[in-house]
Amino acid sequence: MDVEEVRLAVYDSFSLTGTAPDRGLLAERFSASVAQIDEALRKLADSRHLALAADGSIVMAHPFSSVPLGFSVMGTNTLWWGGCAWDSFALPHLLPWEDEVLVATRCPSCATPHAWSVGTESPPPGDQVAHFLVPAAHMWDDVVHTCGNQ
Repeated sequence: MDVEEVRLAVYDSFSLTGTAPDRGLLAERFSASVAQIDEALRKLADSRHLALAADGSIVMAHPFSSVPLGFSVMGTNTLWWGGCAWDSFALPHLLPWEDEVLVATRCPSCATPHAWSVGTESPPPGDQVAHFLVPAAHMWDDVVHTCGNQ
């Protein structure tokens, strides 16, 4: 099985539907067993292309997340969960059919809501900053925790 094709299928699912693909459906798509798909996903996780849950399901494929981690990204017809601030602002660049997306979050310190219309031409206006609790050298020790705590 071509691991790169599985990776692209994961990104296709996230970009088009806002959700991670079901492993059983991936197995059908590639005429493979779920065990073969799980092995491909583990290889992708080992290479830091994905973050997997304990049950083997896909939690993250940066910049996409299958679980809410504090950043919602709304397009014309689809809602995505951004993995973190960086990821959320990167999404418009991967969604060429969206002129702009709405990125929304709350300040984890004071709970003030923030929202930006984000396109690909320039950064959104505002003086907000992102705080990364986990030092960059340790972000992948538990990337889901890292992304969920900014």
